[in-house]
Amino acid sequence: MSIGRNMYLLICILSLLLPTVSARIAGGQDSADAGASASQTTAPADTVSAIGVSAQRQLEESLAELAALRQAIAEEKVPMGRRLSELEEQLLEVRREYQQAMRLLDSRTLDLSNLRSEVQSRREEKTYISNLLSEYTRSFETRLHIAEIQRYSDLIEAAGLAPENSNLSEAEVYQTQVALVTASLERLHEALGGVRFDGSAVDSSGRIRRGTFVLLGPVALFRSDDGETVGIAEQRLGSLEPTVLPFGSEAMTQAAATLVATGAGEFPFDPTLGNAHKIEATKQTLLEHIRKGGVVMYPILGLFAAVMLVVLFKWIELARLRQPSERRIRALLDAIADRKKEIAAAEAAAIGGPTGAMLATGVEHLHEPVALVEEVMYEKILTAKLRLQRFLPFIAISAAAAPLLGLLGTVTGIINTFKLITVFGSGDVKTLSGGISEALITTEFGLIVAIPSLLLHAFLSRKARGMIAQMEKSAIRFMNQVGKTPYQPQDTAKTLAEMPAAVAEEVLRRLRSRAQELDETCEGAPYAPGSAGSMMEPASMTIHQSMTVAEALNAMRAAGSDEDFHAVFVVDEEGRYVGDLHVRLLLTRPEQARIESLIDRETLFVRTDTDRDEVQQLFRTHDVRVMPVLDDDDQLVGRVIRNGE
Repeated sequence: MSIGRNMYLLICILSLLLPTVSARIAGGQDSADAGASASQTTAPADTVSAIGVSAQRQLEESLAELAALRQAIAEEKVPMGRRLSELEEQLLEVRREYQQAMRLLDSRTLDLSNLRSEVQSRREEKTYISNLLSEYTRSFETRLHIAEIQRYSDLIEAAGLAPENSNLSEAEVYQTQVALVTASLERLHEALGGVRFDGSAVDSSGRIRRGTFVLLGPVALFRSDDGETVGIAEQRLGSLEPTVLPFGSEAMTQAAATLVATGAGEFPFDPTLGNAHKIEATKQTLLEHIRKGGVVMYPILGLFAAVMLVVLFKWIELARLRQPSERRIRALLDAIADRKKEIAAAEAAAIGGPTGAMLATGVEHLHEPVALVEEVMYEKILTAKLRLQRFLPFIAISAAAAPLLGLLGTVTGIINTFKLITVFGSGDVKTLSGGISEALITTEFGLIVAIPSLLLHAFLSRKARGMIAQMEKSAIRFMNQVGKTPYQPQDTAKTLAEMPAAVAEEVLRRLRSRAQELDETCEGAPYAPGSAGSMMEPASMTIHQSMTVAEALNAMRAAGSDEDFHAVFVVDEEGRYVGDLHVRLLLTRPEQARIESLIDRETLFVRTDTDRDEVQQLFRTHDVRVMPVLDDDDQLVGRVIRNGE
């Protein structure tokens, strides 16, 4: 096959070379003559023919060789194919054997893994059972009655030490622990009907007595061998031996002795399982409870006694104060409105209490300026306020100090506890109970004193504030009525007559000057006759809403007005009316307070064109003394004063 391929390639090369040789021969000598060209052309043609013959021969040889090779291949192909089939069958067989071996190996590996897992599981189960038995051994002792510990102490000790004993095999360890489990199961069967066993217990005098126990459920009875000690077996704190608690009656003692001795009879049963005896032992009197609080209890109790005395005194004091009745207040205001000073003084005296004293002082100064009346009444309010609130701060301080004293006792108790721990250690809780009791009891009594003191202080303070508020309310009603009372000439004349001559003449001079100013204002006023503008007068006092109380008072002092008034007009920066401000607020509020926060904006006012009859109707309806007059731009242009109609 390789020879044939070579021959085929040779033929292809020759077929490509022949046209090239022919071209070169054809273009060799163009200028030669025709005869020379013919001779030269014949020579190459012979060469090409020889080459073709040689190539043909080689081709035939190659084809013959190719046929021989094909024959040889055909002869060898059958046996080689047979051999190949045999080898493939052998390969398949080997593969089958390999797959079987691999499946067997996987199966063996899986079995080995399962065996290892099972072994590990068994080891874990063994460890779990061992831990479970050890835990059961530890918990079994805690579930036993104190009387049964002597009975099972050997088994419990052997089962507890077995896992730590290296001389024992695992089987022996399990046998020791299972023996305890078996004994516990037998204990359950015995407990169904009760069980008797021998043992020892401590009697009430502290001696260990041998005797017999009867255990039924959670209750154990004990009787000594000599029959002198009979009672319920319980565990005392800090003791590893059962303690015998005697019965309260002889009948129960006899029944218990008979039951323990014979195994039959009545069983004295305590439904509280001994808790009643424990509770009875913890009971103590109030004096014993207080003594456990230590020395800090003395100031706490002293503070409590002082607070209770002050509370009782204030309660009686406030309860004895007379509250003003609405009927008496109304009669007083009516007397003031009628300008009957003697009747008003009698009504104020009849009211009684701090309110009556304040109103009586106001009646005494009825002919004084309104500001002075307010001042003297406010002085009475302050005096009554100080007297009503007397001793109340002591109650508040006591309410705050009592928990602090309790905290002090807590700290001292904890300090004593740590001292005892330093000396005796922390094993015996009963030794530490004294310091803990002191810490807790002082805190308890501190709160017992503080809570009632706080509540009583709130109650008494509220009652005192209510009385002060009632006084302020009565004072405001009194001043409002004084401000609304019409002016009467005879009263002015009487007042002028009581003044020194020089002072009275100066007052009259100012009144004439003021009247002249009013006349001039009315003559030049561009308002219609019969309107509010024609009957108004200039506002004597105005302040700006942006002022403070101190600035407003300075402005009023600088104005130097001699007029009695209880309110002033307030305007904004552009002169527009904002509202009224009561003089009482200027006297009672802090100097830094802003005027705009004190303004009464719900006040009456009239326009310059309001009719006179409408103005008078407003005076009669609303019982006011002065009203501001505003123009169409809300500018304050004057005021109208009630003329007594």
